Amino acid sequence: MKKRILALSLAAAMLVGAMASCNAQEEVVSSAVEARDIKLVLWGAENDQAFLKEVSADWATKYAADHEDVKSVEVQVDIKGEDTAGGDAQNDMSAAADVFGIPNDQLAGLSAANAIYEMPAAVVDDIKAIVGGAIDSTLCNGKYYGFPYAPNTAEIMFYNKTMYTEDEVKDLNTMLAKDLGGATNLIADVNSAWNSMTWLATAGGQLFTGGDKTVNTLNKPEVTDMLVWLKEQIDAKKIVDTDSADDAAALLKEGKAGALFYGRWAAENFSTALGDNYGVCELPSLNGTHLTCFGGGKLLVLNAQTKEPEAALDLAKFIISEESQLKRFEMVQNTPTAFNLANNDKVKADPSVAAEVAQGAYTVNNNPLNGDAKYWDL
Repeated sequence: MKKRILALSLAAAMLVGAMASCNAQEEVVSSAVEARDIKLVLWGAENDQAFLKEVSADWATKYAADHEDVKSVEVQVDIKGEDTAGGDAQNDMSAAADVFGIPNDQLAGLSAANAIYEMPAAVVDDIKAIVGGAIDSTLCNGKYYGFPYAPNTAEIMFYNKTMYTEDEVKDLNTMLAKDLGGATNLIADVNSAWNSMTWLATAGGQLFTGGDKTVNTLNKPEVTDMLVWLKEQIDAKKIVDTDSADDAAALLKEGKAGALFYGRWAAENFSTALGDNYGVCELPSLNGTHLTCFGGGKLLVLNAQTKEPEAALDLAKFIISEESQLKRFEMVQNTPTAFNLANNDKVKADPSVAAEVAQGAYTVNNNPLNGDAKYWDL
């Protein structure tokens, strides 16, 4: 009887021990894979909202599925234009989005304030594999800071095909010499710092160039001659100055202007205004020199104070992926930076994209001080 009781006692002890060991193992496993919630905030322009919401939702689903330690992923997409996002973020980084878009001329101030996240070398390689040389638009003082999602070419040319032929739009002198029956030959924003570079740089004018960034060529006789010539064209009403896309579109629609220098972002306005007479191309040449303009890029950058840098990096990379960029082009006609999309049939079918790509060979960096300042702030 004593032996039986002893056996039962040993069995019970073993069962209790086994259960305790099992519970301990379950606690370890549970602790190891304890899932957490991730929430990111993404700022983007108003016309990008539908795209950003769709693509960020796709990313959230994928990211949660790929990470067993993640229970749920939420991306809050808020409206904040690229022109104001950087300044607003710098004013209060703790309230800023984890990921937001900026033009690359804002890199200087944001990086100097340690407000944006420097890209790790492995991520830089991933970005290069998608966008190639466009990665240079994210470079500031030898460091990479973002994901390029759109070129930012200052100007291409839109024109009325009943007023100019494809050959005539190759040369500005030919265009300005043509009698358009009372219509002005060209609309151009000649007074803004952004678009004035078209005339200054074409004449060889630059600020703070050279290896030590001390060379100023704006006082060259050729630059003075260009500005005198430009004033003569304006006085003769061959060129009309306006910075309004709506005003320019109205002049084109009413047949009061033959051509326009403007950014591709407003291409739909001008296509609608001109209808079947819509033409678009790179800027023309003037006196044998192809007109140059500012160029750069729009970038996604990360808040340096983000609590989820790994997820934020992955989201930004997903947004500039080839697949996402094609979707963005289809939804908002954004010129892709993914080099493989240059030969995509849908992309090639948009002539304004071809014009922007062609003009890209004739641009100057829109951050000419290489990260110290923007020249129009001096």
